[in-house]
Amino acid sequence: MEHSHKDIYVIQNVHLALDILFLLEKKPHTVEKLQEELRISKSKLQKLLNFLHEKEWISYDGENKLYRLGIKNFELGMAYLNHLDIKKVSKPILDEIAKKVKENVYLTTRVAYEVLYIERSEVDRNVKILSRYGRVLPLYASASGKIYLAHFDKRELEDYFRTIKWVKHTQNTKTPAELMGRLPKIKEEGYATNLEEYEEEVVSSAVPVHDYAGNVKYTITVVAPSYRMKKEDLLSWVKDILKEGALKLSEKLGRIRK
Repeated sequence: MEHSHKDIYVIQNVHLALDILFLLEKKPHTVEKLQEELRISKSKLQKLLNFLHEKEWISYDGENKLYRLGIKNFELGMAYLNHLDIKKVSKPILDEIAKKVKENVYLTTRVAYEVLYIERSEVDRNVKILSRYGRVLPLYASASGKIYLAHFDKRELEDYFRTIKWVKHTQNTKTPAELMGRLPKIKEEGYATNLEEYEEEVVSSAVPVHDYAGNVKYTITVVAPSYRMKKEDLLSWVKDILKEGALKLSEKLGRIRK
């Protein structure tokens, strides 16, 4: 199908408008800097800027003479997030992690004061642990739960410890005081481990998944038999693989990688 000269002109302008938005996504620009980056005439650039400004795709800071992204980008991003199927989006990332660590990997979310395992990538090994898909675990006795607790504010933590019934599931289950002392470091380091604190001979490591505003909406966690996955593995290469996967998923949720 052949395009007319008018069609080609429109398509070129659409590409240029998108190029402007992609440049402003990185940082605000002056008109001179945009012209330098795009290599088009100032008059053509100004027509595009005027159109984008009128439609609220960009805004103009007159005091500093800078163009920035406008409110329409936020609205479009929110529409994308509202239609996002987190299970579908996360599955390839979980599969990639599971292939690397050769253990079961899950996506979790928090429901009140419990962890819910909502998606999975489970490996076929001779010795298997009970699937956590669809299960709920207490926050205090799971690696993912510790991530959520580490991001509670002071009042939320007080309410949590006052509300829940603390059960010592194994001899390794942490006391409230032990867990409280560990939470600041978990938040700082960006990962948590669970060493047979809920089930004997089962260990796990988890990292947070952030949304566009920086809130922890989900976690990615690997769960494995303790004889096959040692503590030092959870603290080193497994943690790094999980973090990279969590960054990829966070970007899908609108989080900008730093």
